[in-house]
Amino acid sequence: MSKHSRLYSQEEQWSQLWKQAQQQDSAIALWRLPNADKRFLLIDTFGGTEIDSLDLQSFEPGFMAAPFEGNPYFFKAEYLFVSEVPTVHVSVQEAFPSKLGSPQKEDFLYWVNASIQEIKAGNFQKVVLSRTDEAALDSNYSIVHFFESLCQVYPHAFVSAFYVPSLQQTWVCATPEVLVSLNNEGIFTTISLAGTQSVKTKEGQITKSQDARWSQKEIEEQAFVSRYIIECFKKIRLREYTENGPKTIQAGNLLHLKTAFQVDTKALDFPQLPGIMLSLLHPTSAVCGTPKEAAIDWIKQAETHDRAFYSGYLGPVNVQDEIYLFVNLRTLKITKNSNGYLATYYAGCGITEDSDPEKEWEETEMKCQTLQRILSV
Repeated sequence: MSKHSRLYSQEEQWSQLWKQAQQQDSAIALWRLPNADKRFLLIDTFGGTEIDSLDLQSFEPGFMAAPFEGNPYFFKAEYLFVSEVPTVHVSVQEAFPSKLGSPQKEDFLYWVNASIQEIKAGNFQKVVLSRTDEAALDSNYSIVHFFESLCQVYPHAFVSAFYVPSLQQTWVCATPEVLVSLNNEGIFTTISLAGTQSVKTKEGQITKSQDARWSQKEIEEQAFVSRYIIECFKKIRLREYTENGPKTIQAGNLLHLKTAFQVDTKALDFPQLPGIMLSLLHPTSAVCGTPKEAAIDWIKQAETHDRAFYSGYLGPVNVQDEIYLFVNLRTLKITKNSNGYLATYYAGCGITEDSDPEKEWEETEMKCQTLQRILSV
């Protein structure tokens, strides 16, 4: 058997598992951690459960997916399949035009302008507005193939797909943003990630991370998130942490500013830290704004769509004695309708006093295209 045929049968096998589990109303999750080859496929034949506790260290192995607002869903690792097979080569289009805008560009620009005026009036310092984009899917699309494509194009991101039977929704993401993690050495990590620019210049040249230039608006936007994390540490009187950054990182076709914060929970005898910080951090100012309550109130006025799992968090909990939860960005929802399948893409941008509405629109376009150009292959 050739190498190519082995890889092909692996994808086919997992595709069949996915379809069978979905037909039986089982909850399913598929993921690959950043900078890793190992893939995980989890099936919970009970369909997953809504939970109201974040006492993570007491959870049995499983997968968690939480919406922007509301209780998380937890999928127990009733069946867990692990593969270290690398992905096959997948060609990717350089661009893919948006299909349907919701809201339309004019509406989005209106709310960005209105947000800037609210910030200037002192009602909040920053707000993150999101929008959606929709496109029909071919009825023969393969979640597992899409997942493998994302794994290749975004090796440094957390790539995942999950299905919630009670909602009849499939979600797919390739996110660069860690919310909380705890490795098997007891090192807790959270990051602040904000600021976005294309890795390519207008002339088509690739910008190296060390050569990226950031505006004052983007630097301040990222600093808001870092200060928010430090405030959360202060609330629990935690002073023993390390801070590394900000530095430029690449996530697919985009560049971002990132600062990492780490804590040695074994040295502090603090195994509860991931759950405590999760309850304090979510939703971070990177996905809603500052101050949190005022920003969320404004988002409810400005956005006509339900964010659902967009800007929530997701990832494995206590699988191989580690916790990895990521902010659900670069994400799309797949639902079935009378005409077949519909993909709804989500993208957001941070609005500050120095924002340019047209540039914010362009940022959401770039983020939507992150997944559109791969799903269209």
